[in-house]
Order: sequence, then C-alpha cells, then structure tokens
Amino acid sequence: MSKKLFILLLAAGIAVVFTASGIQAGTDVDDVITMKNELLDAKRKKGPGSKTPYKLVEFTHKKHHDAYNISCGECHHDEDGAPLEDLKAGDDVQKCDACHTRTRAKKEDKTFQGKYKSRPIDIMHLESAIHENCVGCHKEKGLKDISRCSACHKKM
Repeated sequence: MSKKLFILLLAAGIAVVFTASGIQAGTDVDDVITMKNELLDAKRKKGPGSKTPYKLVEFTHKKHHDAYNISCGECHHDEDGAPLEDLKAGDDVQKCDACHTRTRAKKEDKTFQGKYKSRPIDIMHLESAIHENCVGCHKEKGLKDISRCSACHKKM
C-alpha cells in the first residue's frame, strides 16, 4: 500500500471516529440554565426604569430531576404538547424558542388569573409557554407556590 493511500485512509478513519463520537455525545446539559434567549433580549430592558424589575429565572435541572423526581419529558414536549417520554440526560432537544416564537401575547387570548395579576396566555408566546409549563407543573405536583413573580425571579 502506498504511503499516500495509507495517510488518506488514516485521516478518513480519524474523521469517522470524531463524527461518530460527536453524534453519540448528544447535548451537554448544564445543571443551572438561565431562561434567556435572543427573541426576548431586544424587548427586555434591564436596570432602573425597566419594563420588569426582575432578573431572568435560573432553572436547575438536577434539583428538578433528583429532588422532585421529574423526568426530562415532563418539560420537553412534542409539537402537540405530549411529553417526550423516552428522553434522558444528554439527548438532543430543541430549546423552547425553536417553536414558541412570538414575543408578544395576543390580547384576544384567554387570561390566566394568577394570585396577584392577570396575564394573557398565548401558548406560542414564549413567556406564556414557559410560565404555563412551570406554574402548571408546580400546581399539579403541589410544589412551592410560584404564583408571585419574585418566587422565581429575583429583584434587580
């Protein structure tokens, strides 16, 4: 076998190994994630005089999985809202804003009557989708009351 052919095959073999390991690796899951995205960054002002006096939520995967015994699929769902039952840590999943793309809720949509204020629910509106997923799960499982903004969002 010629030296050039050997080097070419060796390079191809290394490329296959790296590609296969990348596919197998899936997605790294950070323990703590900040519920942040580019869709809302432009809308959201920070600091004094801002639209909201609260910081973005920091969500803990480990606490929700270990302490509350919540599976990945209870938050991550398909296009019909059905849980992705067979998900496990490291699997590739889309972020919420991949599908929930509206940055403003439609005014004509029904209203969630919270303990302290009402807010429109438009499930394609990113903030509504996240709030409904979190608040709904906490109510369903009898977890910490998160009906107040400051229960999850810390003051700026």
